[in-house]
Amino acid sequence: MKIIILSDLRECNLSDEWVKDFNEIAQKQWEEFNFKRPNGESLKEVQERNIKALNHMLSESKNQTVVIGTHETALSTIINDYKPEFRYEAFNTIKPVFPWVVSFEFEGEAFKEIRYWY
Repeated sequence: MKIIILSDLRECNLSDEWVKDFNEIAQKQWEEFNFKRPNGESLKEVQERNIKALNHMLSESKNQTVVIGTHETALSTIINDYKPEFRYEAFNTIKPVFPWVVSFEFEGEAFKEIRYWY
């Protein structure tokens, strides 16, 4: 299996400063998708970066099975792009689940189905 590292599938950069209460910041970001701390990223920015990387991967891997390893916030923003009802409550449910496996099905670059288990 060929391994390709796409740095755009990285986790959200919350801030240059220490975040004392991650849960509080995470909830605020999910409530306000454009909210970001100083020198950090909003979930909207993370989502756009991750979807762009995913679309690139899909265009390069037509009719192939692809496995992606990434962080929970990054993966959650991808899910939210396809299933907007995936919000903070769902994100909060997956935080203790390691590893968390999600299956996306595409036909070419067109999204068909997503399955995930808690």
